[in-house]
Order: sequence, then structure tokens, then C-alpha cells
Amino acid sequence: MSYLAQIGHQLQRALLSPEDIAAAIEAVMWLLVIAVCAWLAVRLTHILVHRALGRDEASVQHRTFAPVVAGLMRFVIIFVAVVLALGTLHVDVTALLASAGVVGVALDFGAQYLVRDVLAGFSLLSEGIVQIGDIVRVDADTGTVERIGLRILQIRKANGELLTIPNGQIGRIGNLSRDFGVAMVRITVPYRADIAKALEVLRTVAAEWADSESAEAVAPPIVNGAVDVADTGVVLQMSVRVPPGRQWAVGAELRQRALTALSAAGIPIDSRVAVTL
Repeated sequence: MSYLAQIGHQLQRALLSPEDIAAAIEAVMWLLVIAVCAWLAVRLTHILVHRALGRDEASVQHRTFAPVVAGLMRFVIIFVAVVLALGTLHVDVTALLASAGVVGVALDFGAQYLVRDVLAGFSLLSEGIVQIGDIVRVDADTGTVERIGLRILQIRKANGELLTIPNGQIGRIGNLSRDFGVAMVRITVPYRADIAKALEVLRTVAAEWADSESAEAVAPPIVNGAVDVADTGVVLQMSVRVPPGRQWAVGAELRQRALTALSAAGIPIDSRVAVTL
């Protein structure tokens, strides 16, 4: 037997010694136990979170808080499982955590943004500023809230775009789904038109709409009068309080009724007609 063969045989015997084999089997068994326990813990916390937040999984509270709480518990369980697994493999966990601390200091600048996002997300959730399904305006973007996390907020805009916004970057947020909405219709009529007659037509339209759509009106509609002047004429406005989220549909219907009634009364209108919320 050659010298190299002898060395290989000795290494094989050393690596496959009964003590090493037993230690390897024991480590594998412990890793399996840790993995199974972690999986069971994740499943159990998932069930408990959903039960704690109510049986109605379609409720706003459930859809808002369940993913956040379940995700946080899952992170804690996985972190503990990884630490136990490293300990089973005889990895110095203390030294590893100390190294992570050094890396954390090195990445402190980036961590500041993460902490800012998480704190802002906690404020959004704890104070109930927004919920899943709310229509919100974040800076210049308006959409429906689809997801609220500790780090990000996702809203679906009217054109289908899914906008993801870090919570720490939200300067101000407007919620259009609380208490009531206001549908405001502005129509510009030329200066030569009979303004008093046009306003009377709008009052008739508002009264007829209120009679036929009483469930839509939180308060009686108001004809605000001539609220502005433009290059092409006088801007007339009417408004009505409606249930939250209905201001766009009601505004569109009121505008259509107003345009039809003004045309029937022989009152000309400017081609630039807008609905303002």
C-alpha cells in the first residue's frame, strides 16, 4: 500500500469513527426536531392570531392586522430556530451575534431608514390612520389601500398601478373613506348667460337628485353659487355630503344631470367642465 493510500485510509477511519457518526446522527436529529418545532410554532401562532382578531377573515381589522402580527411572530420564531440550530452545530452564537453587531454599526446609516419606516408603520397601525380598503391620498397619489406593513404601504391607483411607499417617506396622508365624502361639481357658464337662471336650474337638479337618491345623501345638497371666475365665464358649484367613497359616482351623476338640465333650459356652458373632490 502506498504512502498516500495509507494516509487516505487513516483519514477515512478518523472521519468515520463511531463517535463522529453518533455525533452527526444526533446533530441531524436535533436539527429535524428544531425544524419541526419551528414549523408547528409558526402554524400555531398563525391560528392563534387569526382567532384573536375574530372569525370574520374578510373584516377590515382582520385583513389589516393579521398579516403584520403573523409576520412578526414568524420572524421571531425563525430567528430563535436559527440560533438553536447554530448551537446544535457547535457554532459560537455569541461571537456570531457580536459580529452581527459590528456589521450593524457599519450599516447604521441604512438602518436609520429601516427604523424610521417601522416606527411610521407602527404609528399607522396603532392609531388606525388607514385600513385595508380605504381610499387614501399620499402626497400627489390617490388609490385604495391593499396592504399595510410595518415597513411599507401599498395602494392601488385608479389606472391599476400598484404603488409601494415606504412608511417613513409618507409626509402626509389623506383618508377619503372616513365619516363622509363631499361630491363637488363645478360648471363654467359664459358671462353672457343668465347666471341667476343657471343657479336655479342647479337647485332644481340638486333637489330632484336628493328626492330620488335619498340613501346617497348624508346631508341635503347645496348650490354654492358663483364660486370663481375664469377666462371663459363664471364657475358655478354645487356640493353634497355622501357616504365615504361615493363622492366620485355621485359627482359624475350630478354633473350629467346638471349638463342635461342646463342644455334643456337653453343655457350655454363652457366645454371645460370639471368635478372636484
